[in-house]
Amino acid sequence: MRGGSQSLLVRDTAGNPYIAKCVGNPQGTRTLINEWVVSRLLRHLRVSTPEVHALRIDPDIPGSELLEFEIGNCKAPVAPGVHFGSRCPVDPERKAILDFLPRRLMGKVANLPDLLFAFVFDRWVNQVDARQAIYIRERSPAGGTFRVYLIDHGRSFGGTRWELRDGALTGLYHDRSIYQDPGASAECHSAVDRINALPDGSLFSIGDDIPPEWLEPGDREEMTRLLELLCGRRGKLHDTVDRALRQIQRAGIAIPASSHGRRMLSAMLLLACLPGSFQLNRLGRIDIEVSGGDDRAPAPALHFTARSHAGQTINECGIRIWRESSGGDNASQDHVYVLQVYAPGGERAAAEYALVTE
Repeated sequence: MRGGSQSLLVRDTAGNPYIAKCVGNPQGTRTLINEWVVSRLLRHLRVSTPEVHALRIDPDIPGSELLEFEIGNCKAPVAPGVHFGSRCPVDPERKAILDFLPRRLMGKVANLPDLLFAFVFDRWVNQVDARQAIYIRERSPAGGTFRVYLIDHGRSFGGTRWELRDGALTGLYHDRSIYQDPGASAECHSAVDRINALPDGSLFSIGDDIPPEWLEPGDREEMTRLLELLCGRRGKLHDTVDRALRQIQRAGIAIPASSHGRRMLSAMLLLACLPGSFQLNRLGRIDIEVSGGDDRAPAPALHFTARSHAGQTINECGIRIWRESSGGDNASQDHVYVLQVYAPGGERAAAEYALVTE
């Protein structure tokens, strides 16, 4: 299986398929605890996610010789004992499990609001990985639809660090168009209300049934501390979500939508950071030359020229780049890198881009 934890597809004695994450995996055993706690939280909140179970792997099971981790050039066997299992919603040998759905089919996802709930939830639990999901095709009287399941929660709570922080735009689904829907903000704040309505007892009970085989000395006390912090940070979740939605809105409007445009912007951002005059040869069969220009505020200009190998000028423009800051206190401040593109000799910017970062 893909992923840093090197998960495995296994079956229990009844033949039910599971994705197993094992003790001692390269990402650390705390990722199993994170998966357990977050999956249980999502189930309490009635959000679609696979069932989770503790799986016991015995040393004499058929195929045990195939259970191993790859660490660098070495292989390490998976130790017998209790491991984490996420039950597959369907048997992957009989029905397709999709880890990607084209944008044109997203409207056919019956429980699409669960992806927006995940946006809020991942702010709450400090998910530092991209949001992962799978899709199962379901039949309904209205025709073929899909159901989304949220998966892969091992890097919640900052991964193995077990910390809760605000600021960075992490935990996002790869298709950010779902956050641009006119009803996204209302849906997100409804999710905050659902999280705030979760009884404290339900939250703390999750920590009590973590399999003890996964816990190192002091881990249970650390998890109790983490759940207490999680309970307390619900009070500012509305503000956290508002800020994150503003960041996405600014980034989504300012950054070119096409992959070609994003590549060009990335190249210009890198080129603009280099001093003096230089030549880059054989970059996509185009020579790019950047030289210093005028020193007008807010930042010095650089002259950008793209030429063919025959020496013909393909394009030229002026570039300015500088950093602005916005936001409140320093702990939660956005940094906005502004890049303006000018036509040769032009006084007014022909285009302006911004890259919003933490």
